[in-house]
Amino acid sequence: MKTYAFRVATALFTFLVGVAVATSWVLSSRISNIAPVDISSSATDSRNQILELVFVLDTTSSMTGLIEGAKQKIWGIVNDVMQSPSHPAVRVGLVGYRDRGDEYVTTILPLTNDLDKVYTTLMNYQAAGGGDAPEDVRRALLDGVRKAGWSQGGSGVAQIMFLVGDAPPHDDYRDEPDTSSTTAEAARKGIVVNSIQCGSMPGTRGVWEEIARIGQGQYFAIAQDGGVQAITTPYDEQLGQLATKLGRTFVAYGGGAGAFGDAKREEVVAEATRVEARVATSAPAPAKAERAFNKALNAEAYVGDLLQNIENGSLKIDAIKEEDLPSDLRKLSPDERRQEIEKRLAERRDLRAQIMTLSKQRQDFIKAEAQKRGGAKSGFDAAVSDALKEQLARKGIK
Repeated sequence: MKTYAFRVATALFTFLVGVAVATSWVLSSRISNIAPVDISSSATDSRNQILELVFVLDTTSSMTGLIEGAKQKIWGIVNDVMQSPSHPAVRVGLVGYRDRGDEYVTTILPLTNDLDKVYTTLMNYQAAGGGDAPEDVRRALLDGVRKAGWSQGGSGVAQIMFLVGDAPPHDDYRDEPDTSSTTAEAARKGIVVNSIQCGSMPGTRGVWEEIARIGQGQYFAIAQDGGVQAITTPYDEQLGQLATKLGRTFVAYGGGAGAFGDAKREEVVAEATRVEARVATSAPAPAKAERAFNKALNAEAYVGDLLQNIENGSLKIDAIKEEDLPSDLRKLSPDERRQEIEKRLAERRDLRAQIMTLSKQRQDFIKAEAQKRGGAKSGFDAAVSDALKEQLARKGIK
């Protein structure tokens, strides 16, 4: 009898353990029901599909709303492009402009795939100056065409520029080419030029329409404040925190041997840490969320990062140069180093999977909220996205 009771108790215990394990597995699957993100395929696809995107932005006082809106939407604009079937790589450049007598006439960030550098530069833009209606649009457009670091172009490379402002150019600045001549130069080089007019200042529309026509682009008229509708969601802060954790997995690679190489890698890590801290404390919540999604999506999200180079196939573990490694990995044996790298890669895949799952929930929330608000968009981000879709398709990038 005792033997029978013991067998029954053992069977019951085994059953309960099995139920507990199964329940735990199901709950875990519900929380993270997406496969780890494989960025290697997008990296392979994007080598032959590239978008070079330059924004020429009026940064005078009247453009405060547009600039703040751009800070919230720039990541979303890039993410929309990167999610297209061809997975193009994206390089972005910025030309901020004002007028003679202001703090600067133009300030230029040449095209780069370092999107954090683009974003922090945009964060540094503070609307100021102006006040006399016309601005130095002539110089801004010229620097956008000649100094933004465009490549030689070619098949599969789309080169697109957006002039964004509210005031007409100075007609009396005869020492600079007029906007029509510069736009024609851009068109000859294969650069598409779009124009976005903020507000309705007299004298602007005709010039902006002419620029878009000559530049084979599109003209948009939007609200003075940019018309950006940023929807805050319950997922934004958590996504921002996950992006910060993902950033902490950064491993600086390169620079060579010796004290110089160590100092170079330390400098790179310090800059990456500074960017993460600034985004965490100063970026709008929607921008944090979109940036997190980009870090999970983009095969070139971290410039100079060992793990990413391995993930996207540009570096093999067996081909790692020991002198280019940070000291903590350099002191390990080859087997220990491989194990440590694979451990860090697994951690990164897990963080990406969490980001992708939350981002999907966030997009569903935004879609539902946008429908409540009427659905249609007519602001800065909508104008850019509409133009990019058509102009990328022109280049066969879909």
